[in-house]
Amino acid sequence: MSINKNEILIGFFIIYFTISIFDAYFIIYIPLYYLNILSVNQTELAFVQSITYLTLFITPALGLFYDKYIRSSLSSKTILYFFCITLSGSFLIFIQYKEILYIYGISVFVFFFSKSMIRTVMTSLFLKVVEESKKIKLNIILLVNTATIAGYLGISLIFNFNVLNITAIKFWDSFFIFGWISSLPIIITSYVLSRKIQFFKESNHETSNDILPEKLFRYEFIIMGIIYFSYILSTSDLIISYPLSSWIFDKFNESGFRIYSSLYFIFFICSILGLYISNLLCKKYNEKKLMCVFIYLYMILLFPITISNFPMFMILNSVLSVIAYSITTTYTSLVTDFSNKGKYRTFKYQFLQTSSSISSIVFIPLGTLYFGIISVETLIIFSGILTGISGLLILSTLPIDKRIELRNHNFITKHNIESVTK
Repeated sequence: MSINKNEILIGFFIIYFTISIFDAYFIIYIPLYYLNILSVNQTELAFVQSITYLTLFITPALGLFYDKYIRSSLSSKTILYFFCITLSGSFLIFIQYKEILYIYGISVFVFFFSKSMIRTVMTSLFLKVVEESKKIKLNIILLVNTATIAGYLGISLIFNFNVLNITAIKFWDSFFIFGWISSLPIIITSYVLSRKIQFFKESNHETSNDILPEKLFRYEFIIMGIIYFSYILSTSDLIISYPLSSWIFDKFNESGFRIYSSLYFIFFICSILGLYISNLLCKKYNEKKLMCVFIYLYMILLFPITISNFPMFMILNSVLSVIAYSITTTYTSLVTDFSNKGKYRTFKYQFLQTSSSISSIVFIPLGTLYFGIISVETLIIFSGILTGISGLLILSTLPIDKRIELRNHNFITKHNIESVTK
């Protein structure tokens, strides 16, 4: 595969930047629109969420399909370009019929499916780039997460300048139309990438990752499975993601919500800081130990939110943003290293990334369903407990992981000696 690093990095940034804009709509602003402006039935909304988020589980199947059957750059380019257009179209459907809840469900279903296909193609490209140049791994992870943060920041600024009256539907209409216009860059970028980037190469050489014995792979699968489940628990704060905007609006009034939304860029700056810090630390220290430290710091800072005033809430959220993206970086780095071993690399990467999907389908509908029944403060405490458990799970893997690393080193050394002798 011919790698033009600048083109690839720009492509990754724009595609994930655009996807994050739509994620911001679905995570921050559409919840506020449905719960506080349209006042839809919460049970019906939770049911629609649970059905639509099921689409997130197709990503491993898409990864397996991609690994087994997509063998040409032309096929990859066609998939990427087609689903970028479909993603744009799904949001346009939502704009036209946003008052109808089941139409919203259909548009979200199409959106998630399109996003999954786009990420499958980009994941395959990412793993191939990392295989040829491992030094670029953390740089791309940093870039993708920075693009995600920038997308959220951009849309929050548009909200504050565009939606002058939160309760006026006319402002929301123009705000949603801007979201659809924002989808055009991803279509243009996918077309440019499709013309200039080769997604496949012929490879006949055997790497050390492909020759490790099955027993060692099995141990590594167990370790990665524990970390996978741990990451699910560490993201249990998604239980407050849907009611959070309404909680802030109710607790701190409209002025508080506007300040919160206006100062969202602070969270983004802190998130980028977290990415850079974890990027540097991952190059020097054991990533599993780092992930454990970050998780416990996150847990400790969750609990004070329940009794905080608005200034303290903003400070705690800023620090949590730093830690949250540090956890994400370390987990993604671990997933990348594991996925590049053996066969079906895109499938393994996509499967391990379903941790976020499971968190979404479990915790987001729960938060929506119990909002108004259980206080948000109680939900935060519940999330903190689950986060603490996730840290214990990672700690349990460290002794086993040390033995596996030693055996891997001995086996690879032995294999290299035998190859030289022959």
